[in-house]
Amino acid sequence: MRVVIVESTPSLRDALVQLLSERGVEVIGTAADAAEGLRAVAATTPDVVIIDVRLPPDHTDEGLGTAEAIRARHPTIGLVVLSTRAEPAYAHRLVSLRPPGSVGYIIKERLGDPDALTAALHRVHTGEVVIDPYVSWPDQPE
Repeated sequence: MRVVIVESTPSLRDALVQLLSERGVEVIGTAADAAEGLRAVAATTPDVVIIDVRLPPDHTDEGLGTAEAIRARHPTIGLVVLSTRAEPAYAHRLVSLRPPGSVGYIIKERLGDPDALTAALHRVHTGEVVIDPYVSWPDQPE
């Protein structure tokens, strides 16, 4: 599996590269912001892109906008968004992307279990939707 990582914090970006590489994931590109990430994806065509939800310049939800742009330009690439918050609205926005496809919304706390992160990446790579169990979905109307 070939992965691009879009994460603005250099130490976290480097740690992700190391832990994924140690588990057989080929990291083919990294980026520190949305524009750099879009260029890396266009240049490498990865299987999955890992995107921090908070990217420069505002550190709000730029990662979701990046995911939307990637999905629009490269609809077959899997997308995994990392967040420090179990935010149902963010997860809903991600699973509502068009065209639909494989996505994941993972809480950064899970990075302490690299095998769980790698398993989630593999699931997204095979076409699944993976939502961190810490994210609570509103009850569905009957």
